[in-house]
Formats: sequence, C-alpha cells, structure tokens
Amino acid sequence: MNNSTRTIVVVVNFNGKEFLDKCLESLQHQVFSDFKTIVVDNFSHDGSVDKIEGRFSNIEVLRLKENIGFAAANNYAIEQAEGFQWVALLNPDAIAEPDWLSELHIAAEKNLKYSFFGSHLKKQGSSGTLDGTGDVYHLCGLAWRRDHGVPEKKNLSSSRRNLFAVCRSCHVSKRYYFRCGRL
Repeated sequence: MNNSTRTIVVVVNFNGKEFLDKCLESLQHQVFSDFKTIVVDNFSHDGSVDKIEGRFSNIEVLRLKENIGFAAANNYAIEQAEGFQWVALLNPDAIAEPDWLSELHIAAEKNLKYSFFGSHLKKQGSSGTLDGTGDVYHLCGLAWRRDHGVPEKKNLSSSRRNLFAVCRSCHVSKRYYFRCGRL
C-alpha cells in the first residue's frame, strides 16, 4: 500500500469484538484528518473484523493467517505501508479523543529532536482519572506507570518530559519498527 497521507494509524486486533467498533468510531471523529487507518487482525475467531470494511469504508483490514503477536503484527502493518512519515499505534480497547492525533502532531512539531510521543491515558468509565502518562524506570530496577490514578485536571506539566517507555495502547512515532522476542 502506498499512500501520500502523513500518518498511518495501526490497530492490532485479536478477538476485540466488544471494543473494536468504538475504537474505530473514535478515529472517524479526529480533528486531524491526514491519516489512514489499518486494522491488523491477528487471527481472531470472534468475527470482530467481519463487518469493518462495509461499515468503515476508509479502513483497510489486513487478515493474518495466524496470531503472530502484538509487536510482529504492528511491524507487519508498517512493512505494508509506504510513504508515511508517522506511525500511530492504538489498541482496539482504546477510544481516541477527537484531538488525539492533532495534539500528538503539535507536540512533534514543537519538539523536533524527539521521534516518539505518548499520550495521557484516561481510565474508561471514571470521571477524569488518569490510567497513566507513560512508564518510569528507577535506577534500582523498579518500573511503574507514571500518574496512575491521578486526577486528570491536576497540573500534569511534569508529565511532559522524557519517559522510559510510553504505554503501548496509544502513541505515535517516526516510522520505526518494534522489537519483539520469543521466550
């Protein structure tokens, strides 16, 4: 697939029937419109992608013949996509606010030395409580979710800094591949 749009949004799905429609609907309402959405179905058996192509005409579905794992499925989508400057990954159980891609691109334009950006994640069903703003890694080896359980309205200026890792459920990066290993 070759495309002139600036960003590709990849949603890797595995049996996400109860979540996937809401996720894809949220992408239909993005303020930033210069993107293409690809759903990689990781060999689901719940029918979750059967009606996507008819319901969402601008979404491409790549059906895998086996479950190759999350990182490998993202890499597969990235390998199929040419001409995209940015890759945004979104989990099928995440709902993107209308300004999600717009805000990520604004951050990217303001911070040219960085090539990877994460999102503030809100807990679904809660009134303004954050699930986190990325992962922190301490020198002693402990890792934890930064700002987990913090009210969204709290001043989060401290969360706009370097992270050990962004949450994989929604972020955007320059066109890089993800490493995965097998145990």
